[in-house]
Amino acid sequence: MSRRRKFHFYLTIVMCCTGFLVATSIETTKLTRKERYNDQLFQQETQLNDRIVSEKEQNQQLESQLLDLQRQVGKVEEAMAERKSEAADTLNQLEAARMQAGVVAVEGPGIVITMQDSQNAASNADIANYIVHEQDVRLVVNELRLAGAEAISINGQRLVSNSSIRCVGPTIIVNGIKSAAPFVVTAIGDPSTMESALNLPGGVLRSLQDFVQIDVAKKDRVKLPAFVGDAKTKHS
Repeated sequence: MSRRRKFHFYLTIVMCCTGFLVATSIETTKLTRKERYNDQLFQQETQLNDRIVSEKEQNQQLESQLLDLQRQVGKVEEAMAERKSEAADTLNQLEAARMQAGVVAVEGPGIVITMQDSQNAASNADIANYIVHEQDVRLVVNELRLAGAEAISINGQRLVSNSSIRCVGPTIIVNGIKSAAPFVVTAIGDPSTMESALNLPGGVLRSLQDFVQIDVAKKDRVKLPAFVGDAKTKHS
């Protein structure tokens, strides 16, 4: 083999080896890059999974805290509702006490009884039997109270626990105020119940209607003034 041919032969071998090395290097580089890329993806996926797990744990903690807060709010609302109910009951009791004490003006459904001297007395009759006396008014008031009257007034004078009804000649004195017939008794309560109580057989109206004139009217709403005077003073 001549030198020239040997040179070409060796050159060919060298070129082949160089090409193989270059190709191998390229493939190795590609594999290395792919492995690095895969490693990066794996690390990113691992970090993402760790973050998801951490977020779930944090969400569970927040949900637990939210449930605790909701339970606390529920307890506070229950306590407030109880206090509100107690306050409402106390207010109702106070209003009822104030109504019974007569210290406030009140209004509501009720009944109005007008009592007047009778004009039908016979010429030989005792006139005193045909005029309205304090005991007649007192009978009507007591019957109304038994029938559940919540508040009562006589000729605009509010009755309280120590009010008295006194007679002075042809007039009646209530809470120290003198007034003459007709006597208007106004009561707040159930109108039908009070009217039925007054009209019972042998009751107040039946016993008085032959001697004095009495008119009874049920009302959807009547107004009673507040008591004016010294509630500690007993009017005798």
